[in-house]
Amino acid sequence: MPMDFPDMKSLQFAAKVHKFREVEEGEAEEHYRNALADHVSTIDFLESEEIRNKVGWDRFTDEQNRDTLRRRGFRC
Repeated sequence: MPMDFPDMKSLQFAAKVHKFREVEEGEAEEHYRNALADHVSTIDFLESEEIRNKVGWDRFTDEQNRDTLRRRGFRC
């Protein structure tokens, strides 16, 4: 089931689920989002891409789909 991660609150919830660290003081959302996505990628690659893209896989743009495939190691 696709999941959206539109804001810091949703990221913090995902971080707790995946036993990731808390947000550091002054840390930008985009930095935290990418760090969390990198952490989750070893557990659930698709969810990590949803975290990175803020929306569920069913709403990825063509560019987001290409970036996902590139991160996974496919040539696009």
